Amino acid sequence: MRHLANLKDYTGTEIREILSRAKKIKDNPRHYQDCLKGQSLAMLFQKTSTRTRVSFEVAMTELGGHSIFIDWRSSNFILTGIQHEIEYLSRNVSCIMARLLEHSDVQKMLSSSQVPVINGCCEKYHPCQALTDLLTIMEHTDKPLQDVHLVYTGVQNNVSNSLTLIASKLGLRFTLATPPTDSSSESYDADIQKIIHENAKINHLENPAEAVKNADFVYTDTWIDMQYFNDPGRTAEKDALVEQMLPFQINSALVQDRNCKIMHDMPIHDHYEITPEMVSDPRSIIYLQSANRLHAQKGLLHWLYFDTETVT
Repeated sequence: MRHLANLKDYTGTEIREILSRAKKIKDNPRHYQDCLKGQSLAMLFQKTSTRTRVSFEVAMTELGGHSIFIDWRSSNFILTGIQHEIEYLSRNVSCIMARLLEHSDVQKMLSSSQVPVINGCCEKYHPCQALTDLLTIMEHTDKPLQDVHLVYTGVQNNVSNSLTLIASKLGLRFTLATPPTDSSSESYDADIQKIIHENAKINHLENPAEAVKNADFVYTDTWIDMQYFNDPGRTAEKDALVEQMLPFQINSALVQDRNCKIMHDMPIHDHYEITPEMVSDPRSIIYLQSANRLHAQKGLLHWLYFDTETVT
């Protein structure tokens, strides 16, 4: 049994196999419409979600299985230790996907579950998004992955952590254009920083204009965690962060006429991390990227249920 916590214990070969299955299922969905017949996926949410919920629920349906939505706040998860509820839940379903606030709770789930657990997002990692991003990149380049240059501009967070991990596994050239790392940040991970410092193909720059000069793909994410974006108690903190981050915004001045693709994992905050004109720019593949969440989830689910069996 394998879990998906953060991609750290996945090999490049395993990641490529998941992506290969995603592509095969996307190209021939009818062939796989009953492969998870009789299987149930529990979907547990502490955090708000559009793409994670929709993609996993539709993925299970189109693969012949069933999904169960569980809202943390309206279930007994809010009343007791997570390990007790997971011990119970995992005796009723065949897989669990959880979108949680803290990775420490994901770890508790891994130690308590009888079935595979998928980290659907936490403060440190977003592995399902990274799988989606690589699937999308592979569909929009003729280059071998080892020759692709992906630039991430914004804040170092759960998304950039997972992109760092997957880039290191697959050999991409990856540049982070971000402010200096803050070790007090909730998404800080010493392992990620070690990869950035030691992997010759992964670099950190504080100048986004320099970073995007030879980029094939330019990627950004929200500067402010979704659960905090509309919090009136964080207005001063938000204003200070926005002022600091404006030089890292994806806009016409940054990308100019470069031959690159523009990516964003959504939700989009117009005029913050990206301008509306860049979202609708012909080089933008943002909505194609978001649609690939469905296909990446299918590839992941198939791999977790059937492990390394060959897909034909």
